[in-house]
Amino acid sequence: MPGELLAVASLLLFSANVLLVGAATRRVPQDLGFLLALGSNVGFAGLVVLGQSVLGGQSLSPEWDALALFAVGGLLTSYLGRWFFFRSVTTIGPTRASALQITNPLFAALAAWVLLGEELRPVAVLCGLAVLAGLFLTSRRPGRSGGDRRTTGHRSVPVPEIGLALLGAAAYGLGNVARGAGVRDWAAPVVGSLVGATAGLVVYALVSTDLRKLRSAVRSADAGGRRLWLLSGVLTISAQTCLIAASLFIPVAVAVVISAAVPIVVLPISLVFLRRTEAVGLSTVIGALLVLTGVAGLVLS
Repeated sequence: MPGELLAVASLLLFSANVLLVGAATRRVPQDLGFLLALGSNVGFAGLVVLGQSVLGGQSLSPEWDALALFAVGGLLTSYLGRWFFFRSVTTIGPTRASALQITNPLFAALAAWVLLGEELRPVAVLCGLAVLAGLFLTSRRPGRSGGDRRTTGHRSVPVPEIGLALLGAAAYGLGNVARGAGVRDWAAPVVGSLVGATAGLVVYALVSTDLRKLRSAVRSADAGGRRLWLLSGVLTISAQTCLIAASLFIPVAVAVVISAAVPIVVLPISLVFLRRTEAVGLSTVIGALLVLTGVAGLVLS
């Protein structure tokens, strides 16, 4: 079960990053932190590739079509998808920001079916639907007072946040399919992560960063916050590499569903260690159990 185990490793790494980002953002602004994380992505992946080449004696004979797919996947995930996701983490908290990625596997499954010709077995579809239903339930806020309900109009999440989640989920889903196609042309998942992270870093630095003020901004930033964002980069590039590698063994949509089930890790940690900093109701608990059941079914089936 190498594919399923790699997808679970990706899930655990993404979950650790979600919990880390909230603390990191309180110490260093997201825009600067995001750039630090992307730089850490490139640096860490580059070291791993160098280590593979020097210590493992692996020669790199690039497949250019695969490199192009890795770059496109990196732009969609390392830049667009993660940017929208980090925005959601800082505005509505890690538990619901994770749950609002509910449509990510749907986009991935549709794109993989159209572009890669992947078809899912009925049991995988049922387990995937259980995960998606659980993610929907964990995204809902517990019941409020009558006055609050009139103000919010019974909406679980504000409309702008739903828009951010959909954009981020679409970028992640399509990007994961692009990287899955790339790794099947060239079975080099770490190289794929490095190429994608580099593409994301270059675009973000050119589009969203004032390079003239970057050095002074990094120097004046909180040292502990800088370290947290650098660690976030290590976690995310490791998670992405595991997800890319999982696509070699199992359908992209299945790997994405497993890796997206972040609430089953984040929720209990939020309750036990963060002492209910986010309100959690019965629907959230039921949703987390559905996610856990669906992921277990995907791993064991």
